[in-house]
Amino acid sequence: MKKIIPVFFLVSASSMADIIPDAQLKEMWQTPKSAAAKIVANMTTEEKLGQMLMVDIRTWDKDGAENKTPFTKMNESVSKMITDYHLGSVILFRDNLINTPQTVALINDLQSARDNLPLFISTDQEGGYVTRLQVGTEMPGNMALGATGSAELARQAGTVHGDELSSLGFNFNFGPVVDVNNNQNNPVIGVRAYSDDPIIVGQLARSYISGIHQYPVLTSLKHFPGHGNVASDTHFALPTINTDKASWQQTEMKPFVDVMPFTDAIMTAHVVVPALDSTILKSTDGNEVGTPATLSKPILTDILRNGLKFNGLILTDAMDMGAISGNFDPHWAIKQAILAGNDIVLMPVMIKDSASIEKLNALYGYLKTEAEKDPLLRLRIQESAERVVYTKLHKRLSPAMHDTATAEGIVASKNHKDLENAISEKAITLIKNDGILPYKLQNKNDIMVYSDERPRNELIAKHLNNISDEFGVKLNVKSEVVKLGQDTLTPDEIEKQIQGRQFIILATYNLKDNPQNAQKIIDVAKAKNIPLVVISTRNPYDIAYLSDVKANIAIYGITGFDVTNNVRNSLETNIRSGLRTLFSSEEGLSTILAKPEGKLPVDIKSPDGSKVIYPRGYGLNLM
Repeated sequence: MKKIIPVFFLVSASSMADIIPDAQLKEMWQTPKSAAAKIVANMTTEEKLGQMLMVDIRTWDKDGAENKTPFTKMNESVSKMITDYHLGSVILFRDNLINTPQTVALINDLQSARDNLPLFISTDQEGGYVTRLQVGTEMPGNMALGATGSAELARQAGTVHGDELSSLGFNFNFGPVVDVNNNQNNPVIGVRAYSDDPIIVGQLARSYISGIHQYPVLTSLKHFPGHGNVASDTHFALPTINTDKASWQQTEMKPFVDVMPFTDAIMTAHVVVPALDSTILKSTDGNEVGTPATLSKPILTDILRNGLKFNGLILTDAMDMGAISGNFDPHWAIKQAILAGNDIVLMPVMIKDSASIEKLNALYGYLKTEAEKDPLLRLRIQESAERVVYTKLHKRLSPAMHDTATAEGIVASKNHKDLENAISEKAITLIKNDGILPYKLQNKNDIMVYSDERPRNELIAKHLNNISDEFGVKLNVKSEVVKLGQDTLTPDEIEKQIQGRQFIILATYNLKDNPQNAQKIIDVAKAKNIPLVVISTRNPYDIAYLSDVKANIAIYGITGFDVTNNVRNSLETNIRSGLRTLFSSEEGLSTILAKPEGKLPVDIKSPDGSKVIYPRGYGLNLM
C-alpha cells in the first residue's frame, strides 16, 4: 500500500499557517464576512479541512498501549498534531475534565497549540443525563425543566452553564436538545428532551439559549431532523423513523424552526427518515440501508439550508457512532457528510495514540485527492471553511488565556448549586398518591431501598441520612440490588428482605413491559401492608408498566451516563429533591422539606400506546 506523505509536508508556501495576532484578529471582528473570505482564499486545502474537523482525544498513549490514560494534560504529540494538521476544533469529554484548575490549564494549552485562528473548544453540557464537567453545576436536566413549566428557570439554567463553561475556556456547548420525545420507549433521548409538545420544547430551548448567550458560548440544537421517535440507540444501530412528511413538519420540525433564529449551529441525527429522503445505500456488509440524515443532501441542504433558510453551522453527530461506523466506510461517510451539507465533521478519527494520527493523516490525503477530482466537493469544502471562519470572527472568538482563580470562584459556586437544587425541587412530580405520602417519620424508622445498582442505593442512603439529621430522627436504611425488569425473586425472598421494615422505596429506572421483580415487590409490600413509594428515577413512564402502585413520584434523572465511554456520574440534586418530598414529622404537612410542584411535561401512555394514562400537565399536590 502506498504510504501517504504527511500533510504538513504538503502545505504550500502560500499557506496562512501563522497565528493571527490579537490586534489583527480584533480588526477582523469588525468585518467578519470579508475577512473570512480573504482568510479562506489564502488557505490550502489542508487548512480548510482543518477548520472543518473537530477531534476528540479521550485518552492518550503515544505507543498504542492497551490501557489508555485519560488525556487531561497537553503533550508534545497532541500539540504538534493540532498545529501540523491546522485543526480548528476540539471536543472534550468527562474523561478530560477532572477539576477546574486542570480543565483551565488543558484548554489554555489547546488554544496555545492552534495553527492560526482560535479553536472551537466544545463539550456536551446539556444538563441532567448528559453532563461532562466532573466538577460543575449539572442542573437537573431538560425534562425536569419541562416539569417546572418555567421559561425563566430554563433561562437561569442556561446562564449557569454559560458562566461556568466560559470561565473554563469553552466557547461551544452542544445543546439544547430540541428533540420532541414522542416515543416513550426512546432509548437515547427521554429526559434529554424538554417535552413531547413541540411548542413547550421551543419555548424552553429559546429561554435556555438566551441565558447561555449572556456569555461567549455558542449553542447547537440537537438533533436534526429529530431524534425523539426512535426505538434504537444511534450509538449502536441505525434507526428508521417511519413518519409522513406532514406529521414530521407538525412535530419534529417545529421546534427547530422556532429556535433556529437564536442558535449558532444545528447538529444532525444519524437517523433514516424515508419521508424526507428515500435513497437506499449499500452498507459495508452488502445490505441495503436507508440514508441517515447526516449523509443526506435532501435533508441537510435542500430542507435545512435552502428550505428553512438556516444560515448557521451544520455539524454532524459523532461519526464514530455505530449508526455510521457500523454501516459505512469511514472515509466515504465523511466525504458524503461534507457533500450533504455539513460544515463541521465531529469526531472523524478517534485520536488516542500516534497510530491514530496516521489515520487522521490518511483522511486528509483521501479528502484532498477526492476534492481534486470532484469540483462539487471542492466547492463544499470552500463554503464550509468560510462559514466556520466567519462564525469564529462574527462571534469574536478569543484565544485569550483563562484564569484558574476566577474559574474556581464560578464553577460549582454555592449560588449555582443552590439554584440547581431549587429547580430540581420545583420539578418533582407526584403522579400517584393513595394516602401514602407524606410518610410520617417516627423517632426510629426502618426503611428498605430497592434499585438496580449499588451506587444508586448508596446515593439514596446518603440523602436519607441527611434527611434524618434535618428531622432529628433515626433512619435505619437497608438496601438490595435487584434487576427490577427481570424475574429472579420469589415472594418468600422478598418477605424476608422487607421483614421489620416500615417503609419501602422502590427506585425504578426506565422499565419496560412486564418488570416482574418490581411487580413482585409491590405485591408483597401490599400483602404485608407496608407503605411503598415508586420513584421513577429517569423517564417518568415507569408507572405505566406496573399495577397497584399506591404512590409514585418522577424525578427526571438520577444518573448521568456517557454511553460512548461507559462513564457514569450521579445527579445528586434530582434524588435529593425527590426524597425530600416523601416525609413529614408528626406535625404534618408543614414540616415537609420540599413539596412536589412539577407537572408532567409528557403524556404517559399505556404500554401498547393506545391510551393516555396520565396526560401532559398532570401532577398532584400533597393534601
